[in-house]
Amino acid sequence: MFGKYVLVYWMAFTPFYKSLPGDFVFDDSEAIINNKDVTSNVWSNTFYNDFWGTNIKSNFSHKSYRPLTTLSFRLNYIVNGEKLDAHLFKGINLICHSLCSVVLIFVYEVIVKRVQKCNSRMYLDISFVAAALFAVHPIHAEAVAGVVGRADILATMTFLISFLLYDQSMNNKKRTYIYLFTSVLLAGISMLFKENGITVLGFCIVYDIVLNCGKLKRNRINKFIATLIRITIVSLAGGLLIYARWKIMGGMKPEFKPGDNPAAFANDTFTKVATFHYIYFLNFLILLWPQWLCYDWSMGCIKLIESNKDFRIIFLILLYLYGILLLKTILLPNKKQSSKRLIFLAISLLTIPFLPASNILFPVGFVIAERILYLPSAGYCLLIAIGFHKIVNKYKKLKYFGKAGVLLLLLLYQLKTWERAFDWQNEYNLFISGLKVCPLNAKVRYNVAKVVDARQNTSWAVSEYKEAIRLYPEYYQAMNNLANLLKNEKNFSGAEFYFKKAISVKHDFPAAWMNLGIVLANQKRYKESLEAYKTALQYRQHYSDCFYNMGNLYLELNDTDAARHSWSTAISYNPKHTFAWTNLIAMLDNMGQTERALQVIPEALYQLPKTPSLLFAVANLYGKTNQFTEAENLFKSAIKLFGEEVKAIHYANLGVLYHRWKKYDLAKKMYNQALQIDPTYMSAKKNLALLQN
Repeated sequence: MFGKYVLVYWMAFTPFYKSLPGDFVFDDSEAIINNKDVTSNVWSNTFYNDFWGTNIKSNFSHKSYRPLTTLSFRLNYIVNGEKLDAHLFKGINLICHSLCSVVLIFVYEVIVKRVQKCNSRMYLDISFVAAALFAVHPIHAEAVAGVVGRADILATMTFLISFLLYDQSMNNKKRTYIYLFTSVLLAGISMLFKENGITVLGFCIVYDIVLNCGKLKRNRINKFIATLIRITIVSLAGGLLIYARWKIMGGMKPEFKPGDNPAAFANDTFTKVATFHYIYFLNFLILLWPQWLCYDWSMGCIKLIESNKDFRIIFLILLYLYGILLLKTILLPNKKQSSKRLIFLAISLLTIPFLPASNILFPVGFVIAERILYLPSAGYCLLIAIGFHKIVNKYKKLKYFGKAGVLLLLLLYQLKTWERAFDWQNEYNLFISGLKVCPLNAKVRYNVAKVVDARQNTSWAVSEYKEAIRLYPEYYQAMNNLANLLKNEKNFSGAEFYFKKAISVKHDFPAAWMNLGIVLANQKRYKESLEAYKTALQYRQHYSDCFYNMGNLYLELNDTDAARHSWSTAISYNPKHTFAWTNLIAMLDNMGQTERALQVIPEALYQLPKTPSLLFAVANLYGKTNQFTEAENLFKSAIKLFGEEVKAIHYANLGVLYHRWKKYDLAKKMYNQALQIDPTYMSAKKNLALLQN
């Protein structure tokens, strides 16, 4: 018996193992890397902010309140010495998924045992097959390999334990209410991992009714009252939890953009209803045959169904026919009662946890989200296991074919999961994989452009950004990124065109205004550049980068006082602005205001003690003022921090310091190291020749 639990754990762990060496990808950046609730020293903010670190009552919040998941990330961060190590985060996800798969065996065993009494030798082990399918299902790649999917895994884990406790409350008369209230408590905790965790209360009510509906007769009045009390308590608790959740949100619904969920913004009722039903079909399809998986299904990934002549209506008919077939199976009087109840519970476990994502109760901010299917897939896997069980039990001649079918499906799922885990190793693999499934998704194109640009494939990046803009003409972020790319390529006219295009779509876009200012300054159009910077500051008053670039403009205009003021302002808003500190110190030095520069340096070093470019600049200044020991220490620290990015100038300048300090052997050594990096570096060559003469 113990062996099957170990086997399921191993099956769950093995196909996802390939994702462990990976990076933080996609939504992990916002939920973990850029989330101060994970990396700061303040714990309490976690309970006032959403999953992404924004105040939950803010108009900009997505209202995803998952404080316990965020705290689990924070615990990861602390255990790892306050370092963000994707390997550890992914490892915890994988362990939790494996444990969840094992817990599911217990859940399935409870459901099967309560619903039908049978000779186990005649049946395929439904519980084991269903749990094994869940363990290896490719749809779980996003939840397991994407760190933010931990919310779904932990919500599912607590959902399952809450259900097991509820089952105990139904069958343990002495401790009924202890189990019941603990079950409700776990439901609340599950909701704090992810919102759909609360649906366990709905499933428990259905489970209670299904199991006891045949027993609620006059001679079982006590059974009826006990069931009614349980359902009443659970319903009231669910209502209170939902009300509390609403109050935490500030009584406001989240605001989404049409690109997030186009069907929700459709004006035509037919379009909205037909598209939503087509999305339900696709959700079921990727559960049944998860060949077409994508990390982002928004924007143009799924076109709206705007006409009854759309060929996709056929798939809606197939969905309805399958639903009718299931209803027929459940309602036909000649079917075994236990079999009907088991199928109904499997369908309930599939559909009830999916309700919050269905757009039926309220609009959601996505089209399809594969990690959302983590919990509903438990019902799907049970349904498939029941189907195989029926084949094996009803058609004796197909017994071995049925079992072979199970093994084949498990193998296919495991291979696909292994392949999908590789996609989730890093953003390059993930974003490129999205092109195969959703080539019409502007966001997919945008993300591909970003990762290929990071790999210096500029022409491909330009092509993808342009395609993203073609697919979504109001995609101002893509316009801004494309303009920045063209700016870096010195194509200033092209960059100006796209910055202005981005501003025409979103006039209050401070980054685009600032970048436009940089491009105009590069074209010597200083007056227009200054106006662009000032406009950016109207929309973001404490914009340190803009003040920094404005300082550069003033320096170009030889207005050193204005430049100094701009850089000082940038530093006041962002004390760790490396370039502002470096430029300020360099300008004061070049103006002959050495004493003033020396007064600035201590604060700069305090704010940026391990920033090599700043240490190098300060070392040069100390060298000029004959503070040789301090300069030497800073040069050495800077060279060490530069690491593989160290350049010839860094060693050459240290050589000059030793040269002036009359430490000629050390000077020669530094000049030679500079020439090893760049044999054509003339300064090092000349100084070395002077020493040798």
